[in-house]
Amino acid sequence: MRLLVQGELERPTGFHLATDVDLDLDGVAAVVGASGAGKSTFLRLIAGFEPRAPVTVEVGGNRWQAPAMGLPPYQRSVGTVFQDSRLFPHLDARGNLAFATRSRRPGTRLEFDEVVEFLDLEPLLEQYPHELSGGQRQRVALARTLLAPARLWLLDEPMSSLDPASKSEIAPYLHDLCRRHAMPIVYVSHSLPEVLAMADHVLVAADGQVSRVDSIGEFSTSFTNPLLADEAGAVIDCQFKSYDPRYRLSELVFGASSLFVPGDLSTTGERILLHIPARDVSLATSRVEDVSILNRVDGVIDALQEQGESVLARVRCGEDQFLLARVTRRSVDELHLGAGVRVQALIKSVAVRTGAP
Repeated sequence: MRLLVQGELERPTGFHLATDVDLDLDGVAAVVGASGAGKSTFLRLIAGFEPRAPVTVEVGGNRWQAPAMGLPPYQRSVGTVFQDSRLFPHLDARGNLAFATRSRRPGTRLEFDEVVEFLDLEPLLEQYPHELSGGQRQRVALARTLLAPARLWLLDEPMSSLDPASKSEIAPYLHDLCRRHAMPIVYVSHSLPEVLAMADHVLVAADGQVSRVDSIGEFSTSFTNPLLADEAGAVIDCQFKSYDPRYRLSELVFGASSLFVPGDLSTTGERILLHIPARDVSLATSRVEDVSILNRVDGVIDALQEQGESVLARVRCGEDQFLLARVTRRSVDELHLGAGVRVQALIKSVAVRTGAP
């Protein structure tokens, strides 16, 4: 599905947002940036909540807005979750969800029981919004959005009130849901782990503009990533090679190297994405052989960035594949690490993120 959002919005308060996004939206596109950068406004433009903005919005070849026209929100087949849950206070959770299922707008319709079961809403169905915690209200709001037919989901920090365990479960579920039903998501987040867990593309809001579009691999290893922090890690592209039933390990091709991952990934798909946290990568300037770490990849340091007491090293491991490693400043000095230095990256843990449809 093609998403086009082009134009500028000005407010009397001095707020200004210019957007020039033309993207084949296949999967999940995360919108990231500092607070006040215009991420939520970007979603409002798509949803139709900025009808006077002289902006062109096209979704899947259909023009929803232009300087001289604009469809109202109810005529745009989008499901939206904003930062406040916006539940109907006079309806219990079941009533809020049932309201969504009565929508007649065109689009993909999900099964009630599937959404309720995954988001663990069965115990909450008879409770009213004022009886729910912030995280519970957010889960009900997310379920209500998923249950209304739509061609596009717009999610503005839908997991901001959830505990870390819930976030780690729901983020991959949303990505899988998007893939299974071929319905794209535009997703605002301040959380790097969320973005790395579910995004296929990343739109960066900065300096009053939303225009830069990165693949998740490019974004995860970019030193201009506005979310780069202690949770930094690379998302890398691999291909399945073989499965060893004796050790229950899948061998994946990564550039000129192999990586070994627990489990049989033979049915995951041709493209397998791995998330490798920077804190789980060590660097050696000579080859290490007699060590229990299975995954060892040759590379060249591309760049270093100091971050407080540690240093983030970006390692090129092929033509366009990179790893991140977090090392101490002392290690940098003692090993004489710098751009162009050949290293062996020792990878202590990897997580399978997703496969292509």
